[in-house]
Formats: sequence, structure tokens, C-alpha cells
Amino acid sequence: MSELDGAPMPSTPRPAATVLLLRDSRGQLEVLMMQRAGSVAFLGGMWVFPGGRVDPADSSRRALARVAQPVAAECFARVGCGALPVESREEAVGLYVAACRETFEESGALLVKRAGACGHDAAAAESLQARREEITRDPGRFISMLEERDLLIDAESFVYWSRWITPSLEKKRFDTHFFATAIDSEQQISADLSELTRYRWTTPVEALAAAERGEMNMVPPTLLTLEDLHESWLRHGGLSQMLNAERERSAPPVMPRIAVDSEAFRVVMPWDAGYPAIEGEGLPLEPDSIPAHLANRRSSVTISRSLQTQASKKPRAG
Repeated sequence: MSELDGAPMPSTPRPAATVLLLRDSRGQLEVLMMQRAGSVAFLGGMWVFPGGRVDPADSSRRALARVAQPVAAECFARVGCGALPVESREEAVGLYVAACRETFEESGALLVKRAGACGHDAAAAESLQARREEITRDPGRFISMLEERDLLIDAESFVYWSRWITPSLEKKRFDTHFFATAIDSEQQISADLSELTRYRWTTPVEALAAAERGEMNMVPPTLLTLEDLHESWLRHGGLSQMLNAERERSAPPVMPRIAVDSEAFRVVMPWDAGYPAIEGEGLPLEPDSIPAHLANRRSSVTISRSLQTQASKKPRAG
């Protein structure tokens, strides 16, 4: 890491993807959450959504061929514009491929389909479970597996939900693109025990309450995403309605800053009035460019040394 005036320069965030696996359970929205093993270097012990970093094979020409070409163009249009755009169709599609691959590795859910078919192929997911360990060891084998079965990434079912960039104060940083999709009840879920300890289907409200009690530790993007999911569900009144309505949502990249003191640190969002005064790499958002689903969120999260979290609500205008 290079240094300037004695201070370490922030590392470059690595591209990553995560998936909000959603289902309607007896009229309630549920999302799949997984707890990372305490021994894992990044987010050890935290409750997260399935996901991980983009592998070079995810953005290869072979990977691009696993997405229907009209859909690939839509993927690029969706993530290839706005602030910090991706540079190529391969890079854009790589985010969707990584989202699919990492979800399969960690949860067993395989978000693929046959050419010309609608919906995820649950039968393919069941028959390919034995390949998960192989793909975890060599991510490039994921594309080979799809080629062998003539399967396509079901990218059109993904709703581009949000984008979070790790604050510059952190040594390990990711530029993480969040996707949301409904999962078929036929798809079986199981945790990859090499990095995870358990999983649970939970409503956003239940997960937030568990976080408040200290039973489920989460990083701020996870907390705010749960709030966002609950608000969207209430607004649209059903899973399919919600996903259809959110397909065109604005998803500007969000890079929090961190204010540190002796007992805790405060993760501050770009829409917080104090954000400009906090040191570190930043990505401010103009007031008129902040979508409602972000403007309605808390503006900071205070995290104590014991990992207990306490929300700091954004004051209402006026």
C-alpha cells in the first residue's frame, strides 16, 4: 500500500455481488440470511446475504455466452451508467454471474434456466449440488458446469437493488452490487460450512429486531437493506408486485465514511449533514439525486467495540 504524507492510501475496492433471495411465506416477505464463521477473516460471525467477490472467469467471453444476448445488453445498461459506471458488457455481466455463482456456492440455490424457459430450473439445482465444493475451489468451473448442461444465468429475474462501497478506512474493501430475486419454494437451501455456520429465512422486521437485541450482528449496509426491503414490501403489497415496481429503481453507489472515537465508531452515510466534515475517501450525493429509498434510511449507525449497534435516525426536514 502506498502512502502520502505518512497516511496509508485507501485500497481499491474489489468488485463483488450479493443476492437478496426473497420468498412470500404465508403473506409475509422473507429473506435468506447466512451467518459467516467466526474464523473467516472478512465479516467473521456476521449475518449476511449470500454473495462474494467477482472472479475473472465471471467476466469472460464464455460467461457472457451464458446470458441471453438481449439480456446481457440490459445488464450493461443497468449497471453501466451513472456514477462509477462499469466499462464493458463483460464486466457488467460478470456481476450477475458472480451473484449466481456465489449464491450457489454458499446456499445451494442455483439461479439458472433453460433457453426459452421462464423461471429458475429447480431440478438442475438439485442435480448439481455435488458440484458446489468443486466450484468453491475453482470458480472457473462454474461456467463449465453451465456449458455441460446448456444452462443460462437467469439474469432477467434479478432486480438491481443497490450498490455499497466499503469505507476507505477499512483495509479490505469491496464495491458490492446488490441484486434481488424471488426464489422457487422447490429449491433446497443448505449452508456451505467452509465459510458459514447456519442460515435462516426471516422477515426483515424479525432480523432487525434480532440485531437490536444483539442476537444477529450485521454491518450497516445489511441493516439498511433490511429496512429498505420492509418498506418496499409495505408499499407494493406483494413480492411480485414489489420486484416489478423496483426494476427501474435508482441505485447510486453509496460509500459511507467512518468517524472513530475511543469507545465506538460511527458509520456515516452520504446523506448525513456531517458527512462532508469526516475525513476519508468519499462519494457525496447531491440532495436532488438521493432516491427516496435511501433518503428514508437512517443516516448513521454507531457500532460499539462489542459490536452492539444502535441506530442514529436521520432528522426529519423541518
